[in-house]
Amino acid sequence: MEELKIVRNREDLTSLNGKKVKLVGYYTSQSSKPTVTGNPDFQGVYIKSQIVLEDGTVVHIFPSWNKQSLRSPSEVQKYKGKIVQGIGVVEFEVASRINSQTRESFINLEEFKDN
Repeated sequence: MEELKIVRNREDLTSLNGKKVKLVGYYTSQSSKPTVTGNPDFQGVYIKSQIVLEDGTVVHIFPSWNKQSLRSPSEVQKYKGKIVQGIGVVEFEVASRINSQTRESFINLEEFKDN
């Protein structure tokens, strides 16, 4: 089994851009009620989560424009405010497909657990 490099801050993130890593930080999330959805019967909220690194750098769990970025309420309840480890490929400041002026860092998550 390969030994993964650990990302704890922005410097690690930039130097390991595009590589499979272990990302370590605090789990946070935001909920929003969409005004328009693809399903008119949808009455819930969208929950998107991030891992905040030790220097405050925010790394989204999947790109926010990707459907995979929507997280479950049970995941949020289990991890919110805890230090977590995410394993996957990280991308640093990628331009959004929806708004090219919006840039975000994200992890294409393969595995997730508390630290």
